This record gives sequence, C-alpha cells and structure tokens, in this order.
Amino acid sequence: MKKWLAAFLLVVVTAALAACGSSDDEKSGSSTVDKVKEQKTLVIGTNAGYYPFEMFDKEGEMIGYDVDVANAIAEKMGAKLEVKQLGFDSLIPALQANKVDLVLAGMTITDERKNAVDFADSYYTTGQAIMVEKGSTAKTLADIDKKGNKIAVQIGTTGAIVAKEKVKNATVQEFEDFPTAALAAQQGKVAGVIYDEPAIQVYALENKGKVKKFDELLATDELGIAVKKGDEETLKFINDFLKEYKGSEQEKELKAKWFDSNDWLNSVDQPK
Repeated sequence: MKKWLAAFLLVVVTAALAACGSSDDEKSGSSTVDKVKEQKTLVIGTNAGYYPFEMFDKEGEMIGYDVDVANAIAEKMGAKLEVKQLGFDSLIPALQANKVDLVLAGMTITDERKNAVDFADSYYTTGQAIMVEKGSTAKTLADIDKKGNKIAVQIGTTGAIVAKEKVKNATVQEFEDFPTAALAAQQGKVAGVIYDEPAIQVYALENKGKVKKFDELLATDELGIAVKKGDEETLKFINDFLKEYKGSEQEKELKAKWFDSNDWLNSVDQPK
C-alpha cells in the first residue's frame, strides 16, 4: 500500500513540476518589460509604513515617493500601475514567483539580496538612524546598547541587519512594521528603534515633543529597484529610465513634495 501510494505521489509531483517548468519556460521567452508593455499593467510589490516612501492614505490608496517613481516608470512603459501590499520579507519571493514585476519598497541594495534578485542603479541614498523617546538622556548607540535593554527593528530590513552587526549587549526585538516599532520606542517599551533616516525624520516631525533622533548614522544605504534575476532587458530599461530621472525636474519636484514638505501627512491613515 505504501509503495503504491509513493508511486502515485511521485507521478503527481512529477506532473506538477513539469507543469511549473513549462510555465516558467513560457515566461522566460520574454522579459518583464515586454510583458508589461503587452499587458499594459506594471505590478510592483511594496510594503506600506515606510514614510514617506510608501503608506496608505485615508481612502486606502497607496501613496508616497516610491509610488510616484513607480508611476513614472509605468508611464514610460505605456502601462498603468498596480501596487501590491506585501510583508517586507515576502517581496523578493513574490518577485521570484512572478507575482509582481518589480519591487520598489525603499529596499537597500545588499550583496545578500543580489544573490536572489538583480538591482537597477540606486535611485535614492539614505542611512540608518536611531530614534528614542523624548525623555531619554541617550545620545549614541552605546548609550542604549546595554544588557536588559531592547532595541526595536522592522523584520527583514537593513535596520535589522545593521542591528545584528552593531548591537552587542541589548536584545534586538523585531516588529512587523516600522510604525509599530516606532510606537514602542515612543512609549518607552524599547530603548530605541533603528530604521531608515527619512522615515525616522518624518515620524519625529509628526510626533514633536514625543521622540528624538540621534545625530549619528549607523550606515549609509543605497536604495534600489529589484528586478527578477537575469532579466537583463528590464534591468537596462530601468537603468535608462533612472539616467533620465536622476537630476531631472521631475525628481526635484517629487523630492520637494515628499521630503521638503509635510503637507501630505494629513492625508495619511495613521496607526492607532
């Protein structure tokens, strides 16, 4: 009975793998950019909560700097934009599984991630910062990196990677998203939070008198747009787009809109 069942399962699994293989073979014949141009829809994967790069507004629509950049890419492809909200650690697997066309989520370019996906040229330079509650007397990482303390990070982010490298004594506590981690720091439930500087600056601006950001940066990061591994045509398309975009009036306008002003804060759906 067991031998028969094993043989049956082997046939089923083999057939399933063959089906998957034929599907992948069909998709490998054309690049992502070709598919997008044909279907007239660009699907990006992102993770809301990284202000001001991606967040939900009060109507439930995704907005932010990355969304505007993605819209510019979609327009260049002659397509409309579709945004998929995913957990940060699910973004690369979704790209590998063809569930999204690109990942545009404030993702730092790292050697580890480059083993799984290809990155276009950096579209934004940032760094890892530390935020603590306003009443804290700490001024540096050393001041909060003490036994018995907890330091918050968002799971799967560069902040989490940097924390593992630089935090020697405190316990690193992972949270599903930045707003939750930041709130824990604001309420004194953790000694501080390590995350990308732009998001921390915005959070501090939004919560004046409740939190403060350290002057020091723990690392400098280059943010990149992730493309499926080996898709050279799409990679070239994105890089050609970035050559035109970086330094352009469009880039200046978008940076002014999202980083030099906080007018957009009133439209954002805030976590309770």
